[in-house]
Amino acid sequence: MARDPDPDPAAGSGAAPERPSGLVRGLRDRLRARLGVRTTTALAAALTVGVVLLVAGAILVLGLNALLRMQLVNAADQQATQLGDRVAANFADTEDVKRNAIQATGKRSDLVEVVTDYNRDPDRPPDVQNIGSSDPLPEYPLMTDVRAAPDEVEVVHSTWITLDDGKHEEVLVVVKGYEFPPTGQPYWVLAAQPLDFLHRAVDTVLAMVLVGIPVLVVLVGGFTYFFAGRALRPVEAMRARVARMSDRDLGTRVPVPPARDEVGRLAETMNQMLGRLENAQTTQRRFVADASHELRSPLATIASGLELLAGSVAEADASTVRTLRGEASRLDRLVDGLLLLARSDERGLQPRREDVDLDEIVEAERGRPSDVGGVAPEVRAEPVRVSGDRAQLVRAVRNLVDNARRHAASRVLVTLRAEGPDAVVDVADDGPGVPPADRDRVFERFVRLDEARARSDGGAGLGLAIVREIVAAHHGSVEVRDSPLGGALFRLRLPLAEAGGATGADPSGPPPTGVAETPEPSAAEIGDAELRDDRPTGPLPVLAPPPRDQETAPVTHDGHIRPSPLPPEQETAPVPRPSPVPRGTRTDERVRPATSVPIRLGDARSPADVNPTAPIPVVRPPAR
Repeated sequence: MARDPDPDPAAGSGAAPERPSGLVRGLRDRLRARLGVRTTTALAAALTVGVVLLVAGAILVLGLNALLRMQLVNAADQQATQLGDRVAANFADTEDVKRNAIQATGKRSDLVEVVTDYNRDPDRPPDVQNIGSSDPLPEYPLMTDVRAAPDEVEVVHSTWITLDDGKHEEVLVVVKGYEFPPTGQPYWVLAAQPLDFLHRAVDTVLAMVLVGIPVLVVLVGGFTYFFAGRALRPVEAMRARVARMSDRDLGTRVPVPPARDEVGRLAETMNQMLGRLENAQTTQRRFVADASHELRSPLATIASGLELLAGSVAEADASTVRTLRGEASRLDRLVDGLLLLARSDERGLQPRREDVDLDEIVEAERGRPSDVGGVAPEVRAEPVRVSGDRAQLVRAVRNLVDNARRHAASRVLVTLRAEGPDAVVDVADDGPGVPPADRDRVFERFVRLDEARARSDGGAGLGLAIVREIVAAHHGSVEVRDSPLGGALFRLRLPLAEAGGATGADPSGPPPTGVAETPEPSAAEIGDAELRDDRPTGPLPVLAPPPRDQETAPVTHDGHIRPSPLPPEQETAPVPRPSPVPRGTRTDERVRPATSVPIRLGDARSPADVNPTAPIPVVRPPAR
């Protein structure tokens, strides 16, 4: 019996969990997305300092107000005590408390009063009179109606009084009770302190706090932002270095700051990661290059065997042999593409620099037979010349045309034109096209879209990747757009050749003095522009064989004549050497005087050997 899935615990509670509203959540996510580490740190520091300063400012203002009021209370209490003791001392030597009060308060400039109640009967209303006051105060009214029993003190923290000149002033009043010794008459002394000074001091401090806190907050935030940027500068340097790196720059490393902190350990960790990636990439590229190189010879043997077998098998097996030959050819193209990409990853394609008529390459696609079949392309080309490697450009254009023929329904259009400083090749078809989401991914290796997954469509997903590598080596670009025919349009841009530009493998200067320029090999000699020389030093010059009467016998390294071990029909023509250079003449050290040496089939010491691991021997001229 199948069990129901566990219910959601929140659903069974009957109350939906509280979640922030959409506006708050959107604002929060937007702030998280836009605020970086520097801004967040600066805001956090400014907010913290602002809160601390607000609390400290409030404590300062309130504490200052309390402290000043305490000082005023103490001052008023001292005044009241002094005046009350003087009245109680009975300096007038009478039993009249009023006379003593008048003598004690006469000619005083402070704010003091002596008040008594002449009615001591509690059943009758009080008869409170001012029996003595200082000069600034009028006789009536009293500063306050608060009374104090003998030896008690009452404080009125704020009240308004009217001075003798009619001015109003806010004061703090201390009321202290006494008893006149001769008669036992109760009286109390009122001492006042103006609050104007307290208010000015508190208002000044409050203004300083209100103005200083924002300034300090801004300064703290600005300095925090600045120093956070300085602290994060190594991180930004690492980010910029990694952002400029490509899959061919894994040998570079990010800068390590001198401080051995978290940022320094991060840089060391990133360098270790880059080292592991570089090792893995090197191993992968070496494997692809070695595997592709080792597969070429077996594939050539299989193709040759199938070619010989095609004429000797029965008709029933002829179709099988043809199928195997097609698969062998397809595998050979795949290995050739892998080897080219591996060479591009390792050291770049390093194309030759020569003037190439791009319109001839495009026009050659008009009637070229293709293994992919499909629709024959229409070609519209203008005379355009570029600088580059003809064989590589032929391969790039051919891959684009084959790709269009493979996917076209009824029409393929190839156009060539000059557009500003570039030569533009457009290959359009009326096929299904390339979705916008896959227009960058289609140039990756072994990428085939869903429409091209069938084996009958052919292709291994390397053609467009090879096109991108070739175009990048020629400082051009390739992109995919919508075709006016309804399918895909592959646009290839290459810089036009400069007028009077030098051709050859090294465009930096003319050939060395004394070395004759060799003519370009024909299309038949280079296999319809498919064969390429992979040596970094450039191709060997094609030298015409001398006449038969100039052939010389083969010589050994010691200068003796050695009989040829091969029949005469298998020997090839000797390679002529440059004439000897007189002693003392300045010339290129690469040109050495030598006699002609015949080339023998299978001889590893042959000057025409293309094996890069076996150097070409330098043959000295024989003794005359």
